[in-house]
Amino acid sequence: MVKSDGFDAYVTKGNSGLGLVVIHEVYGFNDYIKSVADTLSASGHTAAAVDLYHGKMAKSYEEAAKIREGLTRDQTLAGISAGLKALKGAGASKLGTLGFCMGGGFALLAACNNAEVTFCVDYYGSIENADETVNLRGPVLLFLGSEDTRITPWAYSTFLPAVVKYKKKVEVHVYPEAKHAFHNRFNPMTYHEPSAKDAWARTVDFLSRVK
Repeated sequence: MVKSDGFDAYVTKGNSGLGLVVIHEVYGFNDYIKSVADTLSASGHTAAAVDLYHGKMAKSYEEAAKIREGLTRDQTLAGISAGLKALKGAGASKLGTLGFCMGGGFALLAACNNAEVTFCVDYYGSIENADETVNLRGPVLLFLGSEDTRITPWAYSTFLPAVVKYKKKVEVHVYPEAKHAFHNRFNPMTYHEPSAKDAWARTVDFLSRVK
């Protein structure tokens, strides 16, 4: 772990020149998110998984939601900026964001609001104001589950019309029978192995194309 502008970041190094800020789910910074950083490093990319909650961990969704409510937009963007700084310190030159659930939305939010973010991988995350996508500077890869009754409808009713309006590059994959959080193998209630494996293979391919 390293400290970057007041935020703890778990940094794993690769040699591709590509760096990704990895952003955790609503439950907090845990072994799952660190495993994602490790997997990115194994693929040759540098990752900085940032703890936006400063050590707080939720044991229930209700507790997680309460912690999340205390996290402001400015604090979120500051944490991701700290992750970008850590990536640059580790030698990465082309920077992007990757997140899951809440973190997927934050990854997209940062891509819309930070000029250093040149690509984004969003696993089933949303933003409040889709018109912010007018500021996207690079491609977005979005993963959705057909059984996700909150994010998938938002993507089709709000997000995709906005990116069409602003002529942004977005690649979308929808997985049948997959719920929200289908990638998280630590959560047996939502994990859908075929979808998770296919999505990660597509993530690796996407990253190879944005270098």
